[in-house]
Amino acid sequence: MIKLRPATLHDLELVKHWDTQQHVIDCDPDDDWDWETELGRNPPWREQLLAELYGEPIGFLQIIDPYLEETHYWGKVEPNKRAIDIWIGEAHNLNKG
Repeated sequence: MIKLRPATLHDLELVKHWDTQQHVIDCDPDDDWDWETELGRNPPWREQLLAELYGEPIGFLQIIDPYLEETHYWGKVEPNKRAIDIWIGEAHNLNKG
């Protein structure tokens, strides 16, 4: 069973490791995610979750409200929409549905 839990600074080394995996780099080669800062922030417009399969961390999920997101990366967006980012950590967990 997959469990989603809030990602915290305790997950820092894990998500930084995942960022070094080629399949993660290939998805966003210009990514400069500041994990130390972002895992310590909890703005009301964002959820950062770690996905675990039977207790094994397998990925990271970010859900944002693009209307409220502070950089307005998504441009002009209506209220009550969501943007979802999904990272699969290790390559052996890819292509499983």
